[in-house]
Amino acid sequence: MAAEPAPSPAGLTDPTVLWAGATARLAAGQLMEAVPLAKLALQGAPDDPRIAVLGRDVGLALFNASLWEDALPWLTRAAGQEPGNPVVRAALDRARLPDYLPAEVTDPRSGKRLERYSPREGDGYIYVIDVVGTCNLRCPTCPVGNTELRPRGFMDMPLFDQVLEKIRRESPSPSPVINLFNWGEPLLHPNLPEMIRRIKALGMRAHLSSNLNIKHGLAEVIAANPDELKISISGFSPETYSRTHARGNLELVKANMRAVRAEIDKSGATTRVWAGHHIYKTNQHEMAPLKAMCDELGFGYSPMAAFYMPLERVLENLEGRENPRDNGIVAELLRTPGEARAAAALGRSDRFDCELRFNQTVINHDGTVALCCTVYEAQNMLGVSFLDEDFAALEARKYEHSFCDRCIASGSQYVPAELEVITAHLQPAAVVDPT
Repeated sequence: MAAEPAPSPAGLTDPTVLWAGATARLAAGQLMEAVPLAKLALQGAPDDPRIAVLGRDVGLALFNASLWEDALPWLTRAAGQEPGNPVVRAALDRARLPDYLPAEVTDPRSGKRLERYSPREGDGYIYVIDVVGTCNLRCPTCPVGNTELRPRGFMDMPLFDQVLEKIRRESPSPSPVINLFNWGEPLLHPNLPEMIRRIKALGMRAHLSSNLNIKHGLAEVIAANPDELKISISGFSPETYSRTHARGNLELVKANMRAVRAEIDKSGATTRVWAGHHIYKTNQHEMAPLKAMCDELGFGYSPMAAFYMPLERVLENLEGRENPRDNGIVAELLRTPGEARAAAALGRSDRFDCELRFNQTVINHDGTVALCCTVYEAQNMLGVSFLDEDFAALEARKYEHSFCDRCIASGSQYVPAELEVITAHLQPAAVVDPT
């Protein structure tokens, strides 16, 4: 929803002055200040070529800040002015609501009409198949490490084939993303390479996330050419890593990172590999050396604030209940769950649907379906096998589940931020002086 332009101070309506002020603030990364000035400059001189360039840059800056709903009108205008610009076109295509998603849905529990949006987690519908029902590590921010273990197991191949065939028939998008992980470590599965090959043979995309604490089978996995491999890593020294990736061996991870590079070069795999660096108060000094290693190997590097899971433990923490199984890890997060929720609330309105309901289906190793990818306990499963109900019935079960009420009430649902909501919280009725 586009905000009305901020009123301009008397005497400061000159589009050139406004353009200069917006350009300077945009260069400084001050989006909240740049956008209202750019809007006023555009109103005053819509045909000025300098302002057209500014509008393109505003749209791309909003897109790169994941403020896609704010970016859309700017990108649409820029695409009309520069139809051959591939960067603008790619951003616009990604920010638009995809054709396979209805624009709105009525929440059956609240009766509210909720808007959908372009999903942030993937450019197609996502099926999460947790092919391994356990993990070799016991990370304190993960339910395998901080919650009583649930039944373990491996998805067998006949079940996997039936699941894939049903996905092929029902997927809302033609080329869905198949995440072969949720809480489990997929590289433990002896048939993982064949699973990847069968996914790709059906025109789907196979994504992996691994702690890389395995000693066998890596060459076969890379040769199967998964579309993406995320390396989940926290510390880059034995002291930090052993705390946050408990039971892990950092030297084995480093050796395996080099082995992945070698196997990609050997097999010609096109797998996108990147390290997701979980940042705590205790390991911020290790960002540079890990990034240097990723640069050396040609891998992507994405530092991210470590967060606490599963959602059941998060909500308990928000309610003031401590979890002795997490070994005090909450104190080492950059933001506690409460602080993270408060920060997220600054940019959120209540008009959006939760992406984890409308763009994902989560399937456990035994074929049962979870409410979403953030929950772990039995009461938050849907109580049905993926094979036994069609897509519409499973989606209805998600929207009817009572745990969503608790999640939404706590502000934990997965919805996008909007610039005008952030501005309203931080600068009520502010007028930006372009000088």
